[in-house]
Amino acid sequence: MNNQPLIALEKVSHRFRIGRGRDVVVLKNVNISINEGEIVAFLGPSGCGKTTTLRLMAGLLEPTQGRVFTRGKRLSGVNPHMAMVFQVPALLPWFTVEQNIGIGLHPRDFSPRQIKLRVNEAVELVGLGGFEEAYPRELSGGMRSRVAIARALAVRPEILALDEPFSALDVLTAENLRNEVVEIWREKSKVVRSVVLVTHNISEAVFMAQRIFVLGADPGHVRTVLNNPAPYPRNPKDAQFNDLVNVIHSVITEALIPEEAEKPLVVPAAWYQGLENLPPVGPSEVIGLLEVLDNNGGKMDIFKLANETASEFGQCLAVTKTAELLDFVETPKQTVAFTDLGRRFIRADTAERKNLFSSQVKGLHIFQSLLAWIEENPQKELTREAAISQLQGHFPNENLETLFDTVVAFGRYGELISYNVKSGILSLPRNDEEVPPESEDEIADDTPEERPEDPEKPPTEGPNQPS
Repeated sequence: MNNQPLIALEKVSHRFRIGRGRDVVVLKNVNISINEGEIVAFLGPSGCGKTTTLRLMAGLLEPTQGRVFTRGKRLSGVNPHMAMVFQVPALLPWFTVEQNIGIGLHPRDFSPRQIKLRVNEAVELVGLGGFEEAYPRELSGGMRSRVAIARALAVRPEILALDEPFSALDVLTAENLRNEVVEIWREKSKVVRSVVLVTHNISEAVFMAQRIFVLGADPGHVRTVLNNPAPYPRNPKDAQFNDLVNVIHSVITEALIPEEAEKPLVVPAAWYQGLENLPPVGPSEVIGLLEVLDNNGGKMDIFKLANETASEFGQCLAVTKTAELLDFVETPKQTVAFTDLGRRFIRADTAERKNLFSSQVKGLHIFQSLLAWIEENPQKELTREAAISQLQGHFPNENLETLFDTVVAFGRYGELISYNVKSGILSLPRNDEEVPPESEDEIADDTPEERPEDPEKPPTEGPNQPS
């Protein structure tokens, strides 16, 4: 079996030319892959490039920059392995249901008998039996959508692409069609290998998709990728279902503090797939927050916590979200509360705290990737520039210098990596019984006072600094 993704977008950007020769950037530096056997959803506000992404995958548009691949081969022209279903079914009114379904088969030089077999198969899949001779004007909106889906299925695509096909339907009809599409995909004997869904509906994405790409706008970019491991069939009344809906809603709307233009984006690790974007905070800030929380009974309102720590609210939220990412706290609504691990951490002595902290940092995808990049190098070293270059592919719109310094600070505190500030070289600690501390010169060079050009950079902490 070919292990290449069915479709991959590599550093894709796209712009449209509008009036008076002006260009509008719709997508910027997007990296997306669709694997065999999965349902993927693109979710985000209007104007974030969801439909443009789908059209690039289908070969209906050519990217301004970057490349599109199908199973490792550069896509040229229309993607023959993908069929699209649009929001408006766009059926030919003078054709019957049967004729509309078979319209995509005629250019492929199928015989009349082959076309008939394919059409009958598609009719059966979407429950249109008995309506083959009907005309679109005789059908309800839901039935017309079924015809559009059947038309796509008739060509037996590896990838079924759905561009908001249920948005104009009533609630019950849309629910039935979602179920049917999932069931068609789950029938492994059929040709459809994967489904790509564009939607504004958060619940729809959670109901159908295994991976959810949350896109941001101005220009369109991937903000984060959420993993949805819930088994099928999914029940919208389940607690886990609603929890993920709430997470996505918070990611999209940032409703907690909507007046803030810039806020770290962190989502619970249970659903995260990809590299976490660590807020610019240091280990000592996380530990300090946990101690304040402990002094107040292990549970506090986020606004009270900000006041208690005498910190600006946005920074307090960033520290809280980092502690949540490390699984030391949880944040139901506006409350910050210890997890069992957080209570264990705050009760531990210095050595055990260091071990627990190190274990949680090692569990972060971004740190695992950093260690892998070091291991891949024959010298088991990585330069600052090389690491930032690697991060660029995952975080095209972030301050990578700050992100790098944050990851290094956490790694050094947990004694998981060594970093020479003067040479800018990352390496693994020596396998001695004790990791040697950095020299005083190195620590001095890595303090914020020595780098006034980056006042927001979190302080880098040496492995032997008291917690």
